[in-house]
Amino acid sequence: MNNQKKIAKYKMIENDILGKINSGFYSKEQLIPTEQELAKEYDVSRVTVRQATNNLVAKGYLIRNQGSGTFVAEPSHINRTTNIKSFTDEMTGLNKKVSSDILTFKIVPATEFVSNKLNITGGSSVYYIERLRKADDEPMMLEMTYMSVADYPDLSYEKLQQSRYNYIEQTRKVSLDYSHQVVVPIMPSEEIINHFQCDPEQPILKVLNSTYLANGEIADYSVLILNSSKYQYQSIKLK
Repeated sequence: MNNQKKIAKYKMIENDILGKINSGFYSKEQLIPTEQELAKEYDVSRVTVRQATNNLVAKGYLIRNQGSGTFVAEPSHINRTTNIKSFTDEMTGLNKKVSSDILTFKIVPATEFVSNKLNITGGSSVYYIERLRKADDEPMMLEMTYMSVADYPDLSYEKLQQSRYNYIEQTRKVSLDYSHQVVVPIMPSEEIINHFQCDPEQPILKVLNSTYLANGEIADYSVLILNSSKYQYQSIKLK
C-alpha cells in the first residue's frame, strides 16, 4: 500500500474486496469478515472499513443484514439498466408479477426547477406521481415523477397501474429515445425505511432520470429510489 498513497485508504480497501469477489476468493452469499477483522487486516479504523463496505453495498456487490453481518450479494438480485425499458417489461421478462401502489397522483403548478427539467413554462400544470413499484409483492423502487398535463391530458389513475412508458408509446403514439441519469448514493429516510424495510445504516441509490422522446422533447422527470438489496443499478456504455 505504500506506493499508492494518493489513493484514499477506504478506496484501496474497496478495490481489494471487490477484487476478491471477482476472483472468487469471496463466493456468492458468503459472509465476509467483520468490520473489526477487516480493520485489523488492513490496519485501519472501523470507520474506514465501513466507508469501503458501504460503497460496495451501494454498488450492489455486498448486502448487509442486521444481526447477521455483511454478505456477497446473491446473483439473483435484479439489475436496472440505462436502456429505455419499463419496469413492467423488466420484471415481466424475469417472470415476476408486477404491481404498483399509487401513493400520490395530483396536478400541481410547475416550480422553476420542474419547469426547467421539463422545458415548459413556469407555473404550468404538471402531474406529480408517486408509485411504489413491486415485483412478486416485493418493493423494488419508489418512483416520483413529473409530467406535463398539456402533453398527456388523458393520463389517469388506471393507466398508472400499468406501464407509463407503454402508455406514452402505445396510447400517445410517441417514440421514446433515451434516458439521461445521474446516480447518487443516499442514506434511506424514515419513509424509505418503512417502504423497503431496509437497514437504516445501509446506503441505497437515488437515480435522477430525464426521459427523452425521439423528437427531442422531454417525456418526464423522475426521481427513483432503488431498494438496493433487491434491485441494483447497471450501466452499459455503447461506443
